[in-house]
Amino acid sequence: MPFKVKIDPRDSCISDMVCVSICGEVFEMSDEDGKSQIKEEFRTDPSNVAEGVVPDDLKDCVQEAADSCPVNIIHVEPA
Repeated sequence: MPFKVKIDPRDSCISDMVCVSICGEVFEMSDEDGKSQIKEEFRTDPSNVAEGVVPDDLKDCVQEAADSCPVNIIHVEPA
């Protein structure tokens, strides 16, 4: 069962790359502003880098990234 992942508020990202280190399959750093974003393949809207839908097999990885985010801006919920 897929689930939603959000980076909200994305402006609060401190660019420490913890999410990318833990779950690089889903998260990447933006070349434009240096903040975390959802990889394009998982975005629900190509123009919104902060929201996506991820398959169940990546849930543990995303949840660990959310739990490890020092500013608590990664949110995981049922799709």
